[in-house]
Amino acid sequence: MTAQADLATTTDVVARRADGRTGILARVPLARRLPWYFEALIAVAFYWLYNLVQAATESDVAQATHHGMDLVRLEQHMHWWAEPDINRWVTGIHWLALIDGYWYALAHVVVTACVLAYLWWRQPRVQAALRNALIAMSVAALAVYWLYPVAPPRLTVTGMTDTLVSNDILGAAHLHRGLVNLYAAMPSLHVAWACWCAAAITLTSNHRARYLAWLYPIAMTFVVVGTANHYFVDAIAGLLLAAVPLAIVTLRTRRSAGSPASSTTALPIPSQPR
Repeated sequence: MTAQADLATTTDVVARRADGRTGILARVPLARRLPWYFEALIAVAFYWLYNLVQAATESDVAQATHHGMDLVRLEQHMHWWAEPDINRWVTGIHWLALIDGYWYALAHVVVTACVLAYLWWRQPRVQAALRNALIAMSVAALAVYWLYPVAPPRLTVTGMTDTLVSNDILGAAHLHRGLVNLYAAMPSLHVAWACWCAAAITLTSNHRARYLAWLYPIAMTFVVVGTANHYFVDAIAGLLLAAVPLAIVTLRTRRSAGSPASSTTALPIPSQPR
């Protein structure tokens, strides 16, 4: 009877502590799933603010070009330097250049928005954590753009074609310089967001085909290189950028799934990855 009483007391203490954490989290809007219109407002506002801050980030052109050449030499040393060949191949096939251009301009926004909507609708227990991971990696990318500006291949190496400009994708040929930071190649946020999308699908689905989602960041890597906007090293940096917050979400998910408090509190506990 004593052991049972001690167990009941311990469980009650854990539950009270969890309730306390729930009360604190309830006062932090981004710690829980919000109504869809607030989630949509957060997504639109953050994307607008992100682009505004990125465009306002001042980059030293000479320094960015020097960093770009450092990456070129690194890839040449590693025998990875295939960007000019891929760019010439894509540019030489008009329909492929169009697909690459529109994919680069639209997919990272449309696909990411669709995954966010899917998480809100079908995976409410992990939606807030994954949404915050996406925000965290984007803010970290802004810091890198400011501290380590890198010119993309098309502005570093002669003879490379910006397929968005050459095909005037969504008016890219008439885009004013002040509306975008041209020296924000490292890391590739396109690839980072694509990795986030693939990881979100993999973590929240038990379908046998869920790992096919990783074809998306692979295809995105080809696109960002083929359009001459990023180096392969940028794509690897994008993967690493996404890996850190996603690893934290996965670790917390596993811990929460086995926590005694998960059955005694209303705190949203992420589902166990399958």
